[in-house]
Amino acid sequence: MKIHGSPSTLDIVIQMLAGVWGKGRAPIPLELVPLVTGQVLDAGDFSIACFPVRHRQTDSFGFSFESPARRHVRPDRLAALRVPDGPVRKELAEGRPVMLPDGRTVHPEEVLGPPQGCKKLVVVGDSETTNGMAEHVRDADLLVIEATFLDRDLAIARDYGHLTAAEAAALAASSNVKLLVLTHISGRYSDVEVLAEATERFPNSRVASDFDHIVI
Repeated sequence: MKIHGSPSTLDIVIQMLAGVWGKGRAPIPLELVPLVTGQVLDAGDFSIACFPVRHRQTDSFGFSFESPARRHVRPDRLAALRVPDGPVRKELAEGRPVMLPDGRTVHPEEVLGPPQGCKKLVVVGDSETTNGMAEHVRDADLLVIEATFLDRDLAIARDYGHLTAAEAAALAASSNVKLLVLTHISGRYSDVEVLAEATERFPNSRVASDFDHIVI
């Protein structure tokens, strides 16, 4: 198993493992990988990247999950080029040129449509500012981010290293986000108050609830 985390997070993992199984021991082989800004892994159907987030002098990161854009074969182009059914169509769909029985070569660009289907989810935990986040959350289908305080308590938010609902909504509005989900809400506010402040700046906002199921 690979565990990705900031250096300070990995230190905590090592301490926890040592407390349970003893120093340097674990029930399965582990690889502890320090996070650096950029791609964490590419799983094929999706990739994960991370970016630094400022929160009270901690090594904190936000994460983006993206599925690649795909290009679908156009049946009208297959028919026009007289591409027969069978493995040659699969080859074209996977981006490889093929030679037809009559000797003609057909290239993927001749039969594939425009890129479609790219999806992006961005998750940000505790943060004291949205500065520097825009480039990472831009065009996200879904942004999940903390909104611990309301703007009327901005000074308290700064003291504790958190965002306000208005700040989170302003980030979503300026970054072409499609849906904003707010988390880490202080118990001093009602969901109605938080949602009212957020929707004033970004209408497509909602407050997260336990066991929410959101399809992107």
